[in-house]
Amino acid sequence: MGNRREMRMKVPQKLSVRVATLILVIAVVLVMAPRPGGRAYALEIKARAAVLMDYESGRIIFSQNPDVQLPPASVTKLMTMLLIAESIDSGRAKWDDLIRTSKNAAGMGGSQVYLREGEEMTLAEMTKAIAMVSANDASTAVAEYLYGSVELFIQKMNQRAQELGLKNTNFQNEHGLPDPKHYSSAHDLALIARELIRHPKILEWTSTWISYLRDGEFFLRNTNDLIQSYRGADGLKTGHTEEAGYCLCATAEVEGLRFISVIMGAETNQVRVDESTKLLNYGFRNFARAAVASQGEKLGTIRVRRGNPQDVPVGTSTDYAVLVERGKERFIETKLLPEEQIKLPLKRGQQIGTLIVMSGKEEVGRTAVVALQDVKQANFVVRFFRWLGDVVRGWFGRGAKGE
Repeated sequence: MGNRREMRMKVPQKLSVRVATLILVIAVVLVMAPRPGGRAYALEIKARAAVLMDYESGRIIFSQNPDVQLPPASVTKLMTMLLIAESIDSGRAKWDDLIRTSKNAAGMGGSQVYLREGEEMTLAEMTKAIAMVSANDASTAVAEYLYGSVELFIQKMNQRAQELGLKNTNFQNEHGLPDPKHYSSAHDLALIARELIRHPKILEWTSTWISYLRDGEFFLRNTNDLIQSYRGADGLKTGHTEEAGYCLCATAEVEGLRFISVIMGAETNQVRVDESTKLLNYGFRNFARAAVASQGEKLGTIRVRRGNPQDVPVGTSTDYAVLVERGKERFIETKLLPEEQIKLPLKRGQQIGTLIVMSGKEEVGRTAVVALQDVKQANFVVRFFRWLGDVVRGWFGRGAKGE
């Protein structure tokens, strides 16, 4: 025993330091290494619910209680603004339409621009007030103007929610003031936001920090502090009530990449800003857009057995890219999936299949592929010799390839 102790004591000190250092390095590497199929670090969001969505694809890349039904407060006005924008698109209204404030609208509480009964503003001015300072009175005035009554406007809100596939949303009002039957979810709000972002006029107002109404006499300051503190942030909507806590649906675009973040039920305004920043940072730091196809580029062929030609060149009708983890942009794989039934003749630009994009074992996108040329039905003689060729190949055990 004495000899063993003596041998341990004689181990060179430098060697012990090197071994200890090596162990420490290995430990640090193991702690920092991402888990298989996971991200470089785990997010912990201080809110009742949260979502981070890729705008282009609608893909959710982070979620925390995404489908829990919660009071959305004034984030409700995402849908209010969407209906306004779509009313412009459909011709139901124009931005310079004058709206007269009703007694009902003038009597709204909460966030407001203090509209007086009978006061007139343009639809553009009222929408700016909704987008920037969450004006409840303007929301009610616009709802009444567009659909004749608040009740009919709310019906349209819920109808539009169904059309967008929202499964955890029910609207009882146009402004977001508390109502036990008025709720949404982080995922649903992100879906509304994704649709709203398609309207640049709305983003023009949600990204404006300071503006004025009433010929410069009434000051507006955007309630969304994130547009001042975060690069590329240009919206979208804040909300706060005692029941809902502090909510924020935000969006930012940097170098062509746009994300939508949703925070519901944060404890303070600063927390909702900080947690939104954390979500957006996570997206921009860990993901990138990988180009998959250019419009009209041949991606391969799809066999149409009775077609002439039989092997039809296919591509996408628009440029197509997918969201992948940074560093994996060059390691995506694609495969073509033909439509189950392809009717002839085919016109150039007609969909005949789907392009599926994989990053490792994860599907990261899919899009339609179209014929890059017209395809007629082959005549009887051609079809006969194709059949004969299949039979011959079958005799030699080679088999015939699928359609």
